[in-house]
Amino acid sequence: MKRLNLATRTLALAATGALLLSGCGTAAGNQAATGAAKTHMTLTLGSGVEPQSLDPAQSREAQFVQYFQPVFDTLIRRDANGKIQPMLATKWATSEDQKSITFTLRDDVTFTDGTKLSADAVKGNLDRFKAAGGPLAAALAAVSSVAVVDATTVKLVLSKPDPALIYALGGPSGYIQSPANFDSPTVKTQPIGSGPYVLDRSATTPGSQYTFTKNPNYWDKSLQKFDKIVIKPMKDENARLNALRSGQIDGMIATPKTVQAAKGAGVDVQTIPGDWQGLSLFDRAGQLTPELGKVEVRQAINYAIDKNALLKSVGQGMGTVTSQIFSPASEAYVTDLDGAYGYDTEKAKALLKTAGLENGFTLTMPTSADMDPALAPAIHDQLAKVGITVKWVDIPAAQYQAEQQSGKYSAAFTAFGQPVVAWSSISVSVTEAAPWNIFKSSTDASKALLASILASSGDDAAKKSQDMNKYLVDNAWFDPWYRIDQPYYSSKEVKVQVQSGQPVPSIYNYEPAK
Repeated sequence: MKRLNLATRTLALAATGALLLSGCGTAAGNQAATGAAKTHMTLTLGSGVEPQSLDPAQSREAQFVQYFQPVFDTLIRRDANGKIQPMLATKWATSEDQKSITFTLRDDVTFTDGTKLSADAVKGNLDRFKAAGGPLAAALAAVSSVAVVDATTVKLVLSKPDPALIYALGGPSGYIQSPANFDSPTVKTQPIGSGPYVLDRSATTPGSQYTFTKNPNYWDKSLQKFDKIVIKPMKDENARLNALRSGQIDGMIATPKTVQAAKGAGVDVQTIPGDWQGLSLFDRAGQLTPELGKVEVRQAINYAIDKNALLKSVGQGMGTVTSQIFSPASEAYVTDLDGAYGYDTEKAKALLKTAGLENGFTLTMPTSADMDPALAPAIHDQLAKVGITVKWVDIPAAQYQAEQQSGKYSAAFTAFGQPVVAWSSISVSVTEAAPWNIFKSSTDASKALLASILASSGDDAAKKSQDMNKYLVDNAWFDPWYRIDQPYYSSKEVKVQVQSGQPVPSIYNYEPAK
Protein backbone atom coordinates (compact mmCIF):
# COMPACT_ATOMS: atom_id res chain seq x y z
CA MET A 1 0.00 0.00 0.00
CA LYS A 2 1.01 3.60 -0.47
CA ARG A 3 0.16 6.67 1.54
CA LEU A 4 -2.51 8.88 0.01
CA ASN A 5 -1.48 12.51 0.05
CA LEU A 6 -4.01 14.93 -1.36
CA ALA A 7 -4.33 18.66 -0.88
CA THR A 8 -7.49 20.43 -1.91
CA ARG A 9 -10.02 23.03 -1.04
CA THR A 10 -13.70 22.75 -0.42
CA LEU A 11 -16.75 23.94 -2.37
CA ALA A 12 -18.42 26.76 -1.05
CA LEU A 13 -22.07 26.92 -1.14
CA ALA A 14 -24.16 29.01 1.31
CA ALA A 15 -27.72 28.51 2.47
CA THR A 16 -29.77 29.75 5.37
CA GLY A 17 -32.23 28.15 7.72
CA ALA A 18 -33.66 28.14 11.21
CA LEU A 19 -32.71 25.61 13.88
CA LEU A 20 -35.61 24.78 16.17
CA LEU A 21 -33.94 24.48 19.55
CA SER A 22 -35.29 25.13 22.98
CA GLY A 23 -33.20 26.81 25.63
CA CYS A 24 -32.32 30.27 26.69
CA GLY A 25 -29.25 32.18 27.71
CA THR A 26 -27.28 35.36 27.40
CA ALA A 27 -24.07 36.12 25.56
CA ALA A 28 -20.96 35.20 27.49
CA GLY A 29 -18.50 37.88 28.47
CA ASN A 30 -15.46 38.13 26.21
CA GLN A 31 -12.76 38.51 28.83
CA ALA A 32 -11.71 36.88 32.08
CA ALA A 33 -9.21 38.30 34.52
CA THR A 34 -6.00 36.43 35.25
CA GLY A 35 -4.19 38.33 38.00
CA ALA A 36 -3.73 41.91 36.88
CA ALA A 37 -3.89 41.03 33.18
CA LYS A 38 -6.91 40.27 31.05
CA THR A 39 -6.95 37.39 28.58
CA HIS A 40 -9.50 37.01 25.77
CA MET A 41 -11.10 33.72 26.82
CA THR A 42 -14.30 33.69 24.71
CA LEU A 43 -14.26 33.67 20.91
CA THR A 44 -17.45 35.23 19.52
CA LEU A 45 -18.18 34.92 15.80
CA GLY A 46 -20.84 36.50 13.63
CA SER A 47 -22.23 34.07 11.06
CA GLY A 48 -24.27 34.80 7.94
CA VAL A 49 -26.03 31.43 8.18
CA GLU A 50 -27.73 29.19 10.73
CA PRO A 51 -28.01 25.40 10.35
CA GLN A 52 -31.37 23.65 10.16
CA SER A 53 -29.94 20.73 12.13
CA LEU A 54 -26.86 19.87 14.17
CA ASP A 55 -27.02 16.25 13.02
CA PRO A 56 -23.71 15.70 11.17
CA ALA A 57 -25.48 13.58 8.53
CA GLN A 58 -27.37 16.74 7.49
CA SER A 59 -24.41 19.12 7.64
CA ARG A 60 -23.03 21.40 4.96
CA GLU A 61 -19.71 23.01 4.06
CA ALA A 62 -18.77 26.71 3.87
CA GLN A 63 -19.86 28.86 6.84
CA PHE A 64 -21.70 25.95 8.47
CA VAL A 65 -18.46 24.24 9.52
CA GLN A 66 -18.03 26.63 12.45
CA TYR A 67 -21.18 25.26 14.10
CA PHE A 68 -20.00 21.64 13.79
CA GLN A 69 -16.23 21.76 14.36
CA PRO A 70 -16.49 22.64 18.08
CA VAL A 71 -18.41 19.41 18.77
CA PHE A 72 -17.21 16.95 16.14
CA ASP A 73 -13.71 15.80 15.32
CA THR A 74 -13.16 14.64 11.74
CA LEU A 75 -11.26 11.63 10.48
CA ILE A 76 -8.63 13.94 9.05
CA ARG A 77 -8.12 17.67 9.59
CA ARG A 78 -7.63 20.28 6.91
CA ASP A 79 -5.00 22.74 8.05
CA ALA A 80 -5.14 26.45 7.23
CA ASN A 81 -3.18 25.88 4.02
CA GLY A 82 -5.66 23.28 2.79
CA LYS A 83 -3.35 20.35 3.43
CA ILE A 84 -4.61 17.24 5.18
CA GLN A 85 -3.34 16.28 8.61
CA PRO A 86 -4.11 13.42 11.02
CA MET A 87 -6.99 13.84 13.45
CA LEU A 88 -9.08 10.86 14.55
CA ALA A 89 -7.17 8.87 11.94
CA THR A 90 -3.44 8.80 12.67
CA LYS A 91 -2.59 7.49 9.21
CA TRP A 92 -4.21 6.13 6.06
CA ALA A 93 -3.15 4.20 2.99
CA THR A 94 -4.64 3.54 -0.41
CA SER A 95 -4.35 0.34 -2.43
CA GLU A 96 -2.47 0.26 -5.73
CA ASP A 97 -5.71 0.12 -7.70
CA GLN A 98 -7.05 3.15 -5.76
CA LYS A 99 -10.13 1.14 -4.78
CA SER A 100 -9.65 0.87 -1.05
CA ILE A 101 -8.37 3.10 1.73
CA THR A 102 -7.39 1.83 5.17
CA PHE A 103 -7.44 4.14 8.20
CA THR A 104 -5.69 3.64 11.52
CA LEU A 105 -7.58 5.35 14.37
CA ARG A 106 -6.52 6.90 17.65
CA ASP A 107 -7.05 4.64 20.67
CA ASP A 108 -7.34 7.40 23.29
CA VAL A 109 -10.48 9.26 22.22
CA THR A 110 -13.78 9.24 24.12
CA PHE A 111 -17.06 10.90 23.12
CA THR A 112 -18.53 13.30 25.67
CA ASP A 113 -21.17 10.72 26.63
CA GLY A 114 -18.39 8.34 27.71
CA THR A 115 -18.51 6.09 24.64
CA LYS A 116 -15.07 5.18 23.31
CA LEU A 117 -14.06 5.88 19.71
CA SER A 118 -13.73 2.64 17.74
CA ALA A 119 -13.71 1.33 14.20
CA ASP A 120 -17.35 0.29 14.71
CA ALA A 121 -18.23 3.89 15.58
CA VAL A 122 -16.50 5.20 12.45
CA LYS A 123 -18.21 2.61 10.24
CA GLY A 124 -21.57 3.51 11.76
CA ASN A 125 -21.04 7.21 11.07
CA LEU A 126 -19.93 6.72 7.46
CA ASP A 127 -22.75 4.30 6.69
CA ARG A 128 -25.27 6.65 8.28
CA PHE A 129 -23.95 9.72 6.46
CA LYS A 130 -24.27 8.00 3.11
CA ALA A 131 -27.72 6.53 3.79
CA ALA A 132 -29.26 9.63 5.39
CA GLY A 133 -29.56 11.49 2.09
CA GLY A 134 -28.21 14.75 3.46
CA PRO A 135 -27.10 17.61 1.21
CA LEU A 136 -23.55 16.23 0.92
CA ALA A 137 -24.30 12.49 0.90
CA ALA A 138 -22.80 12.27 -2.60
CA ALA A 139 -19.36 12.85 -1.07
CA LEU A 140 -19.36 9.15 -0.16
CA ALA A 141 -20.97 7.94 -3.39
CA ALA A 142 -17.87 5.94 -4.35
CA VAL A 143 -17.80 4.09 -1.01
CA SER A 144 -19.41 0.71 -1.64
CA SER A 145 -18.74 -0.67 1.86
CA VAL A 146 -16.96 0.07 5.13
CA ALA A 147 -15.23 -2.85 6.85
CA VAL A 148 -14.06 -3.05 10.47
CA VAL A 149 -10.61 -4.67 10.37
CA ASP A 150 -10.01 -4.43 14.11
CA ALA A 151 -10.82 -2.05 16.97
CA THR A 152 -8.64 0.75 15.55
CA THR A 153 -8.61 -0.05 11.82
CA VAL A 154 -11.33 0.63 9.28
CA LYS A 155 -11.23 -0.05 5.52
CA LEU A 156 -13.24 1.83 2.90
CA VAL A 157 -13.92 -0.23 -0.22
CA LEU A 158 -14.64 1.89 -3.30
CA SER A 159 -16.66 1.11 -6.41
CA LYS A 160 -14.27 3.36 -8.33
CA PRO A 161 -11.32 5.60 -7.48
CA ASP A 162 -12.26 8.92 -5.89
CA PRO A 163 -9.40 11.44 -5.76
CA ALA A 164 -11.50 13.82 -3.63
CA LEU A 165 -12.54 11.36 -0.92
CA ILE A 166 -9.73 11.92 1.58
CA TYR A 167 -10.25 15.65 1.57
CA ALA A 168 -14.01 15.18 1.95
CA LEU A 169 -13.38 13.22 5.15
CA GLY A 170 -11.89 16.39 6.63
CA GLY A 171 -15.33 17.99 6.39
CA PRO A 172 -18.97 17.00 6.95
CA SER A 173 -18.67 13.41 5.71
CA GLY A 174 -15.86 12.91 8.23
CA TYR A 175 -17.65 14.29 11.32
CA ILE A 176 -17.80 11.47 13.88
CA GLN A 177 -20.50 11.48 16.56
CA SER A 178 -21.31 9.05 19.33
CA PRO A 179 -23.20 6.04 17.91
CA ALA A 180 -25.47 6.24 20.96
CA ASN A 181 -26.87 9.46 19.47
CA PHE A 182 -27.74 8.07 16.03
CA ASP A 183 -31.38 7.34 16.81
CA SER A 184 -31.90 9.86 19.58
CA PRO A 185 -34.98 12.09 19.17
CA THR A 186 -32.71 15.05 19.98
CA VAL A 187 -29.95 14.24 17.49
CA LYS A 188 -30.70 17.47 15.62
CA THR A 189 -30.46 19.66 18.70
CA GLN A 190 -28.11 17.93 21.17
CA PRO A 191 -24.95 16.94 19.28
CA ILE A 192 -22.57 14.49 20.98
CA GLY A 193 -19.07 14.23 19.59
CA SER A 194 -15.48 13.97 20.74
CA GLY A 195 -14.54 17.52 19.76
CA PRO A 196 -12.78 20.27 21.71
CA TYR A 197 -16.06 21.84 22.88
CA VAL A 198 -19.57 20.86 23.99
CA LEU A 199 -22.80 22.66 23.09
CA ASP A 200 -24.12 24.48 26.18
CA ARG A 201 -27.88 24.35 25.66
CA SER A 202 -28.59 26.53 28.70
CA ALA A 203 -26.73 29.37 26.96
CA THR A 204 -28.00 28.61 23.45
CA THR A 205 -30.96 30.39 21.87
CA PRO A 206 -31.91 29.67 18.24
CA GLY A 207 -31.64 32.71 16.03
CA SER A 208 -29.53 34.47 18.66
CA GLN A 209 -26.47 32.48 19.71
CA TYR A 210 -24.91 29.05 20.06
CA THR A 211 -22.55 28.62 23.01
CA PHE A 212 -19.87 25.95 23.21
CA THR A 213 -17.84 25.32 26.35
CA LYS A 214 -14.47 23.59 26.63
CA ASN A 215 -14.48 19.79 26.71
CA PRO A 216 -12.43 19.05 29.87
CA ASN A 217 -11.40 15.59 28.63
CA TYR A 218 -10.35 16.54 25.11
CA TRP A 219 -7.42 14.59 23.75
CA ASP A 220 -5.63 17.52 22.01
CA LYS A 221 -5.41 20.53 24.32
CA SER A 222 -3.50 22.50 21.67
CA LEU A 223 -6.75 22.93 19.69
CA GLN A 224 -8.55 24.50 22.67
CA LYS A 225 -7.44 28.12 22.37
CA PHE A 226 -10.47 29.55 24.19
CA ASP A 227 -12.60 28.56 27.18
CA LYS A 228 -15.76 29.23 25.21
CA ILE A 229 -16.92 29.76 21.63
CA VAL A 230 -20.08 31.72 20.86
CA ILE A 231 -21.57 31.87 17.36
CA LYS A 232 -24.20 34.49 16.63
CA PRO A 233 -26.35 34.06 13.49
CA MET A 234 -26.45 37.54 11.93
CA LYS A 235 -27.68 37.50 8.36
CA ASP A 236 -27.31 41.24 7.79
CA GLU A 237 -23.71 42.11 6.92
CA ASN A 238 -23.94 45.69 8.20
CA ALA A 239 -25.24 44.40 11.52
CA ARG A 240 -22.27 42.04 11.74
CA LEU A 241 -19.84 44.86 10.98
CA ASN A 242 -21.42 47.10 13.61
CA ALA A 243 -21.16 44.25 16.12
CA LEU A 244 -17.49 43.78 15.25
CA ARG A 245 -16.74 47.49 15.56
CA SER A 246 -18.44 47.66 18.97
CA GLY A 247 -16.62 44.61 20.32
CA GLN A 248 -19.65 42.29 20.41
CA ILE A 249 -18.03 39.78 18.05
CA ASP A 250 -14.44 38.92 17.09
CA GLY A 251 -14.80 37.71 13.50
CA MET A 252 -17.18 37.73 10.53
CA ILE A 253 -17.51 36.82 6.89
CA ALA A 254 -18.04 39.80 4.58
CA THR A 255 -18.44 40.92 0.99
CA PRO A 256 -16.32 43.43 -0.95
CA LYS A 257 -18.99 46.12 -0.48
CA THR A 258 -18.03 46.73 3.16
CA VAL A 259 -14.24 46.43 2.86
CA GLN A 260 -13.54 50.17 2.83
CA ALA A 261 -15.84 50.75 5.81
CA ALA A 262 -14.15 47.93 7.70
CA LYS A 263 -10.68 49.27 7.01
CA GLY A 264 -11.83 52.72 8.07
CA ALA A 265 -13.09 51.27 11.33
CA GLY A 266 -9.67 49.79 12.08
CA VAL A 267 -10.66 46.13 12.01
CA ASP A 268 -8.33 43.56 10.48
CA VAL A 269 -9.24 42.70 6.87
CA GLN A 270 -7.90 39.60 5.16
CA THR A 271 -8.86 38.11 1.79
CA ILE A 272 -8.61 34.60 0.39
CA PRO A 273 -9.39 33.18 -3.06
CA GLY A 274 -13.12 32.57 -2.99
CA ASP A 275 -15.93 31.16 -5.10
CA TRP A 276 -16.36 31.32 -8.82
CA GLN A 277 -19.66 33.05 -9.46
CA GLY A 278 -21.87 32.94 -12.50
CA LEU A 279 -24.66 30.96 -14.13
CA SER A 280 -24.88 27.18 -14.06
CA LEU A 281 -26.61 26.12 -17.27
CA PHE A 282 -28.10 22.92 -15.87
CA ASP A 283 -30.34 21.86 -18.77
CA ARG A 284 -27.62 21.00 -21.31
CA ALA A 285 -29.81 18.47 -23.10
CA GLY A 286 -32.78 20.83 -23.39
CA GLN A 287 -35.18 18.69 -21.35
CA LEU A 288 -36.98 21.64 -19.74
CA THR A 289 -35.81 24.50 -21.96
CA PRO A 290 -35.14 23.09 -25.45
CA GLU A 291 -33.12 26.14 -26.44
CA LEU A 292 -30.44 25.36 -23.85
CA GLY A 293 -29.88 21.99 -25.50
CA LYS A 294 -28.07 23.83 -28.30
CA VAL A 295 -24.41 24.55 -27.60
CA GLU A 296 -24.61 27.81 -29.59
CA VAL A 297 -27.22 29.12 -27.15
CA ARG A 298 -25.10 28.32 -24.11
CA GLN A 299 -22.09 29.92 -25.79
CA ALA A 300 -24.19 32.99 -26.63
CA ILE A 301 -25.08 33.42 -22.96
CA ASN A 302 -21.36 33.35 -22.12
CA TYR A 303 -20.63 36.09 -24.64
CA ALA A 304 -23.65 38.18 -23.59
CA ILE A 305 -22.54 38.78 -19.98
CA ASP A 306 -20.23 41.72 -19.31
CA LYS A 307 -18.11 40.04 -16.65
CA ASN A 308 -15.85 43.00 -16.00
CA ALA A 309 -18.84 45.26 -15.40
CA LEU A 310 -20.36 42.76 -12.96
CA LEU A 311 -17.08 42.31 -11.12
CA LYS A 312 -16.80 46.09 -10.75
CA SER A 313 -20.40 46.73 -9.67
CA VAL A 314 -21.04 43.64 -7.55
CA GLY A 315 -17.55 42.53 -6.53
CA GLN A 316 -16.07 46.02 -6.19
CA GLY A 317 -13.28 44.87 -8.50
CA MET A 318 -12.09 42.31 -5.94
CA GLY A 319 -11.61 39.23 -8.07
CA THR A 320 -10.48 37.87 -11.44
CA VAL A 321 -12.59 37.43 -14.56
CA THR A 322 -12.74 33.82 -15.78
CA SER A 323 -14.57 31.41 -18.08
CA GLN A 324 -13.60 28.21 -16.24
CA ILE A 325 -14.78 26.61 -13.00
CA PHE A 326 -11.36 25.37 -11.86
CA SER A 327 -8.99 27.12 -9.46
CA PRO A 328 -5.61 28.39 -10.68
CA ALA A 329 -4.13 26.03 -8.07
CA SER A 330 -5.93 23.04 -9.61
CA GLU A 331 -4.29 20.54 -11.95
CA ALA A 332 -7.21 21.14 -14.35
CA TYR A 333 -6.53 24.88 -14.70
CA VAL A 334 -5.68 26.22 -18.16
CA THR A 335 -4.57 29.86 -18.19
CA ASP A 336 -5.95 30.69 -21.63
CA LEU A 337 -9.45 29.52 -20.67
CA ASP A 338 -9.91 32.46 -18.31
CA GLY A 339 -10.46 34.60 -21.40
CA ALA A 340 -12.34 32.07 -23.53
CA TYR A 341 -15.53 34.18 -23.60
CA GLY A 342 -15.16 37.92 -23.75
CA TYR A 343 -18.04 40.37 -23.79
CA ASP A 344 -19.32 40.35 -27.38
CA THR A 345 -23.03 40.97 -27.97
CA GLU A 346 -22.71 40.71 -31.76
CA LYS A 347 -21.13 37.29 -31.48
CA ALA A 348 -23.88 36.26 -29.08
CA LYS A 349 -26.57 37.37 -31.52
CA ALA A 350 -24.85 35.54 -34.38
CA LEU A 351 -24.73 32.33 -32.36
CA LEU A 352 -28.44 32.62 -31.52
CA LYS A 353 -29.18 33.13 -35.21
CA THR A 354 -27.16 30.00 -36.07
CA ALA A 355 -29.30 28.15 -33.54
CA GLY A 356 -32.45 29.39 -35.27
CA LEU A 357 -33.28 31.75 -32.43
CA GLU A 358 -32.74 35.18 -33.94
CA ASN A 359 -35.99 36.24 -32.23
CA GLY A 360 -34.65 35.06 -28.87
CA PHE A 361 -36.34 32.98 -26.16
CA THR A 362 -37.35 33.15 -22.49
CA LEU A 363 -35.21 31.75 -19.71
CA THR A 364 -36.76 31.29 -16.24
CA MET A 365 -34.42 31.38 -13.23
CA PRO A 366 -34.82 31.65 -9.44
CA THR A 367 -33.72 34.66 -7.44
CA SER A 368 -33.75 35.43 -3.71
CA ALA A 369 -32.77 38.00 -1.13
CA ASP A 370 -29.46 36.12 -0.74
CA MET A 371 -28.34 37.43 -4.13
CA ASP A 372 -26.75 40.83 -4.43
CA PRO A 373 -29.61 43.20 -5.37
CA ALA A 374 -27.64 44.45 -8.37
CA LEU A 375 -27.35 40.99 -9.94
CA ALA A 376 -30.86 40.19 -11.12
CA PRO A 377 -31.44 43.46 -13.02
CA ALA A 378 -27.92 43.34 -14.50
CA ILE A 379 -28.35 39.79 -15.80
CA HIS A 380 -31.82 40.64 -17.12
CA ASP A 381 -30.59 43.73 -18.98
CA GLN A 382 -27.45 42.14 -20.41
CA LEU A 383 -29.21 39.05 -21.76
CA ALA A 384 -32.04 41.23 -23.10
CA LYS A 385 -29.51 43.01 -25.32
CA VAL A 386 -29.04 39.80 -27.32
CA GLY A 387 -32.72 38.80 -27.32
CA ILE A 388 -32.93 36.51 -24.28
CA THR A 389 -35.74 37.41 -21.89
CA VAL A 390 -35.08 36.47 -18.27
CA LYS A 391 -38.09 35.68 -16.11
CA TRP A 392 -37.12 35.78 -12.44
CA VAL A 393 -39.00 33.74 -9.83
CA ASP A 394 -38.51 35.09 -6.31
CA ILE A 395 -37.73 32.37 -3.77
CA PRO A 396 -37.51 32.81 0.03
CA ALA A 397 -33.87 32.78 1.08
CA ALA A 398 -34.25 29.69 3.28
CA GLN A 399 -35.57 27.70 0.30
CA TYR A 400 -33.27 29.08 -2.39
CA GLN A 401 -30.70 26.29 -2.57
CA ALA A 402 -33.35 23.58 -2.51
CA GLU A 403 -35.16 25.33 -5.37
CA GLN A 404 -31.94 25.65 -7.37
CA GLN A 405 -31.54 21.88 -7.13
CA SER A 406 -35.23 21.05 -7.59
CA GLY A 407 -35.16 20.48 -11.34
CA LYS A 408 -37.71 23.27 -11.86
CA TYR A 409 -35.14 25.59 -13.40
CA SER A 410 -32.89 25.17 -16.42
CA ALA A 411 -30.28 27.60 -15.10
CA ALA A 412 -29.49 29.56 -11.95
CA PHE A 413 -27.00 31.95 -10.45
CA THR A 414 -24.55 29.89 -8.39
CA ALA A 415 -21.34 30.29 -6.42
CA PHE A 416 -18.95 27.39 -5.90
CA GLY A 417 -15.67 26.94 -4.09
CA GLN A 418 -12.30 26.57 -5.78
CA PRO A 419 -10.76 23.23 -4.72
CA VAL A 420 -7.14 22.43 -5.47
CA VAL A 421 -7.97 18.85 -6.46
CA ALA A 422 -9.88 19.03 -9.73
CA TRP A 423 -11.99 15.99 -8.96
CA SER A 424 -13.56 17.85 -6.04
CA SER A 425 -15.13 20.31 -8.50
CA ILE A 426 -15.96 17.55 -10.95
CA SER A 427 -17.73 15.42 -8.35
CA VAL A 428 -19.85 18.37 -7.25
CA SER A 429 -20.97 19.67 -10.65
CA VAL A 430 -19.98 17.42 -13.55
CA THR A 431 -20.41 13.67 -12.99
CA GLU A 432 -23.88 12.19 -13.50
CA ALA A 433 -24.12 11.59 -9.73
CA ALA A 434 -22.97 15.12 -8.85
CA PRO A 435 -25.48 16.94 -6.62
CA TRP A 436 -25.26 20.04 -8.83
CA ASN A 437 -25.58 18.20 -12.15
CA ILE A 438 -29.32 18.68 -11.76
CA PHE A 439 -30.40 17.10 -15.07
CA LYS A 440 -27.71 14.38 -14.97
CA SER A 441 -26.03 15.82 -18.06
CA SER A 442 -23.65 13.53 -19.89
CA THR A 443 -22.40 12.80 -23.37
CA ASP A 444 -20.22 10.07 -24.81
CA ALA A 445 -17.36 12.57 -24.78
CA SER A 446 -17.88 13.63 -21.14
CA LYS A 447 -18.16 9.99 -19.99
CA ALA A 448 -14.93 9.09 -21.80
CA LEU A 449 -13.11 12.06 -20.28
CA LEU A 450 -14.27 11.23 -16.76
CA ALA A 451 -13.22 7.61 -17.15
CA SER A 452 -9.80 8.65 -18.47
CA ILE A 453 -9.18 10.88 -15.44
CA LEU A 454 -9.95 8.06 -13.00
CA ALA A 455 -7.76 5.65 -14.96
CA SER A 456 -4.78 8.02 -14.87
CA SER A 457 -2.37 9.33 -12.27
CA GLY A 458 0.24 12.05 -11.89
CA ASP A 459 0.92 14.27 -14.88
CA ASP A 460 -1.30 12.15 -17.11
CA ALA A 461 -4.27 12.68 -14.79
CA ALA A 462 -3.56 16.42 -14.79
CA LYS A 463 -3.56 16.45 -18.60
CA LYS A 464 -6.86 14.54 -18.69
CA SER A 465 -8.35 16.99 -16.18
CA GLN A 466 -7.32 19.88 -18.42
CA ASP A 467 -8.98 18.12 -21.34
CA MET A 468 -12.16 17.91 -19.25
CA ASN A 469 -11.88 21.61 -18.47
CA LYS A 470 -11.57 22.47 -22.16
CA TYR A 471 -14.57 20.33 -22.97
CA LEU A 472 -16.72 22.07 -20.35
CA VAL A 473 -15.68 25.51 -21.58
CA ASP A 474 -16.04 24.71 -25.30
CA ASN A 475 -19.49 23.23 -24.70
CA ALA A 476 -20.49 25.98 -22.27
CA TRP A 477 -21.78 23.77 -19.46
CA PHE A 478 -21.40 26.82 -17.22
CA ASP A 479 -21.17 30.58 -17.55
CA PRO A 480 -18.53 31.59 -14.98
CA TRP A 481 -17.96 35.32 -14.57
CA TYR A 482 -15.21 35.74 -12.02
CA ARG A 483 -13.39 34.29 -9.03
CA ILE A 484 -13.97 36.53 -6.03
CA ASP A 485 -11.50 37.65 -3.40
CA GLN A 486 -13.34 36.62 -0.21
CA PRO A 487 -12.96 39.12 2.67
CA TYR A 488 -12.85 38.08 6.32
CA TYR A 489 -12.79 40.60 9.19
CA SER A 490 -11.53 40.17 12.74
CA SER A 491 -11.00 42.26 15.86
CA LYS A 492 -7.69 43.19 17.44
CA GLU A 493 -8.50 40.82 20.31
CA VAL A 494 -7.78 37.70 18.26
CA LYS A 495 -5.24 36.38 15.80
CA VAL A 496 -6.80 34.64 12.79
CA GLN A 497 -5.37 32.63 9.94
CA VAL A 498 -7.79 32.46 7.02
CA GLN A 499 -8.59 28.98 5.72
CA SER A 500 -7.55 27.85 2.26
CA GLY A 501 -10.59 26.89 0.22
CA GLN A 502 -13.11 27.92 2.88
CA PRO A 503 -14.90 31.27 3.23
CA VAL A 504 -14.54 31.29 7.02
CA PRO A 505 -11.58 30.06 9.07
CA SER A 506 -11.80 26.75 10.86
CA ILE A 507 -12.20 27.21 14.62
CA TYR A 508 -8.66 25.88 15.09
CA ASN A 509 -7.28 28.95 13.26
CA TYR A 510 -8.19 31.47 15.98
CA GLU A 511 -6.21 32.32 19.09
CA PRO A 512 -6.15 35.22 21.56
CA ALA A 513 -3.97 38.11 20.45
CA LYS A 514 -0.72 38.30 22.37
